[in-house]
Amino acid sequence: GRNLIILGGRGRGDAALRVCGGVCVGINAVVYYTPTVLKEAGVPRLFASVGLDENAASLAATALAYAPRLPAMLATISLMDRLGRRSLLLRFIPLMALSHLALAASLLHMASASSALPAAAAVVALCGYGVAFSLSLGPIPNILTSELFPMRARAAAMSVSLAAQFVCNTAVGAGFPALRASLGSGGVFFAFAAVCAAGWLVTAVAVPETKGRALEDDGGEGKTKAS
Repeated sequence: GRNLIILGGRGRGDAALRVCGGVCVGINAVVYYTPTVLKEAGVPRLFASVGLDENAASLAATALAYAPRLPAMLATISLMDRLGRRSLLLRFIPLMALSHLALAASLLHMASASSALPAAAAVVALCGYGVAFSLSLGPIPNILTSELFPMRARAAAMSVSLAAQFVCNTAVGAGFPALRASLGSGGVFFAFAAVCAAGWLVTAVAVPETKGRALEDDGGEGKTKAS
């Protein structure tokens, strides 16, 4: 019972960040449907000169868009301790929103485009989104969950948080085709940009900085580790 009180009292910002920010910013839709979205954005035009068909061109563009994510994830390891968790979130969530907006705009302008510019913009937007996610909402909510809660509630907090994350993972991944059919791909990515904005506000208002705090501290509010 006391653990549940602690979860409710200390974890609202982290839970909102994980569910509303870490999942509903569209990462599952991007991961599962990148080739489909890129095909819709006209990416095959970019590879027409090398003889790739639509499917091969979409897969090639997907690999190109995902390539910078690994270096970004490796950079996050050092940046989290140098700049702080909250600082990275505040810096890179806006880049995720801008990437969604650019992707939505490229999809909306594709129908009237006579060049491959919207397709190139879509690839760059997905690349920027992947890098920004890897530097912020990808790893950081999981780390914050382990740092914000006291030892006696940490296991329960991790369980509840991960369960909520997996439920939302499934909802976003399974619901994207229906949303795409009703709102159009551009409309869905505009909505994801709005969720990014909400996640940034949650971070700015309710998420504390845990840089330099020991895991043994009471929910990250005790003394900082000795330097």
